[in-house]
Amino acid sequence: MVDAVVIGGGGFIGRYLVRLLCARGYRVRIVSRSAEPGSADGVETMRGSVSDPQQMRAAVAGARDVYHLGAAMADTWSGFERDYVQSSRQLVEICQQAGVRRLLYTSSIAALYLGDAGPVTDETPCDPHPEQRGLYSRAKNAAEAVFNQAHAKDHFPVVIVRPALVVGAGGTLTHAGLGYWASDLCCIGWSMGDIPLPFVLAPDVAAGMLAAMETPAAEGRSFNLTGDVRPTAREFIAELTRRARRRYQFYPRSLAQLMAVDIAKWMVKVAARKPENPFPGTRDLKSRALRAPIDCSGAKTLLGWKPVADPAEFYARAIDANLRPIPEGDLRLVEQPL
Repeated sequence: MVDAVVIGGGGFIGRYLVRLLCARGYRVRIVSRSAEPGSADGVETMRGSVSDPQQMRAAVAGARDVYHLGAAMADTWSGFERDYVQSSRQLVEICQQAGVRRLLYTSSIAALYLGDAGPVTDETPCDPHPEQRGLYSRAKNAAEAVFNQAHAKDHFPVVIVRPALVVGAGGTLTHAGLGYWASDLCCIGWSMGDIPLPFVLAPDVAAGMLAAMETPAAEGRSFNLTGDVRPTAREFIAELTRRARRRYQFYPRSLAQLMAVDIAKWMVKVAARKPENPFPGTRDLKSRALRAPIDCSGAKTLLGWKPVADPAEFYARAIDANLRPIPEGDLRLVEQPL
């Protein structure tokens, strides 16, 4: 018997969740496509893919709780449908047969539409027009529908969390939520860079996930996990520049400019005769700008979730923790304008 199975436990958020579970004394089984099978310090590791039903049956056997953080990236909708939608249906059936107490599905704020100025709460449904969104957003939307339908129809014990822009030690400094990174130092924004962005630290996400799993009243609900420190893209990159002592550059872009780039990419794919190449629309670009403020009061009230609220601590854990020490004699240590 194991207390918790973490599908995708070798990933960025998964590693924080596993450490938290182990610190609480849970017996944990990690399932990862790249894991080396073994057992150590109360943690069992097995190799498996969420899209393989035989491997999933073995993974959840004897488990009390299941955390689903598995993710995959495909080039076509058929690939996303297999890895997100069909695998979700399989996992529901497998967990029901195994008598799992509760399953937590890690979705994403990408499943929501965030292109309007109005606030988004835990009660806000997924984007009602997923066909106008990118494949990843569309897949997360469809997977949530699978779990919600299973709960409504069969009382399947599921809870959904939607982490926002996750940062922290072991993550990346060039976060895609800021914009498209043309190079390690050049970020082309999804907006003009003046919108407060929904960052959240990975340890806070893990704490929110554990609270959602252990709170009885959370069953059948969804929770948006967004931190309290929400710098704009310009502010975050300015802080990154100051702390890393490197010349990071942010280039703001309007919706029209971003749309022109997407159309150019679409034309290249047309010339290459790439399948499943729909004409780009504006809805995904509008949502990617993250204009809508995200309300996390549900997670704070019901789960007792308390993300980091101190800006100094946030930047230390989001940026400083991922910086290599500057060696003595490096010219970056000399005071000079950046």
